[in-house]
Amino acid sequence: MGYVEIGPKIKEVFDHRQMKLTDFADELGTVRQNVYRIFRKRHLDTGLLLRISQVLNHDFFQYYSNEPAQTDKNGNHSSETEYQRQLELSRKEIDYLRRIIKLMEEKSVLIR
Repeated sequence: MGYVEIGPKIKEVFDHRQMKLTDFADELGTVRQNVYRIFRKRHLDTGLLLRISQVLNHDFFQYYSNEPAQTDKNGNHSSETEYQRQLELSRKEIDYLRRIIKLMEEKSVLIR
């Protein structure tokens, strides 16, 4: 697989989704100017790329895979549901970890 410039791929999917730039920026927790920078980036932090994948409901990590992307008759990636399942599991894990952190913070207050 060749070199991937992820910013233009994100822009392409963003344009296809016909989402407002301001809404996209808000969902990412950033400002419009940073979104324009993202569209020009060659590389992105995986955490940010995961968040963008969630917001745009698109697996951008597939562009880094050596496996060819398979599409169904509608042009959707056949593994898209698997990625959605993985994203949902990741969200649940993050929620679980946040609860653990909160409990640990509460215990630390009691110990003091």
